[in-house]
Amino acid sequence: MREGTRVIYVASMRDDHQPERSVRSPNATNPLGTNRAVVTPPIDEVFALLSNDCRRRVCLFLRRAGIEVATLDDLVDALASDESDEERERLAINLHHRHLPKLDEAGIVDYDPRSNTARYWGQPTVEKWAEHVEAIDDGQQAES
Repeated sequence: MREGTRVIYVASMRDDHQPERSVRSPNATNPLGTNRAVVTPPIDEVFALLSNDCRRRVCLFLRRAGIEVATLDDLVDALASDESDEERERLAINLHHRHLPKLDEAGIVDYDPRSNTARYWGQPTVEKWAEHVEAIDDGQQAES
């Protein structure tokens, strides 16, 4: 770590109520000085993450929006703009408690549950497979 760099320790609770501790740098870049993810998750983990439509849509939104930080409200607006208030609330809860923590654990986003913000580092492997699944889904809908 460079001299003078601050590190923020964020403690959160996982679904199994075990404390989780991660190290976050307040800088907009990762330790390599880029806005790209440092580690590529194993392919089985990528497929497990992308097996859920909501997580695929989060990754695609973050990539396409070209923003580094999104709030929980930004994500709900992007994923459920035409839904009822009840559905939007349900989505916000699922994002907060399930999907964003899973993406955080895999290193795809840094999710801060206290501020409800997700910083996206970018992950080419995840983006590629998410786009591939989306293209297949779009193709199947067009055939119907």
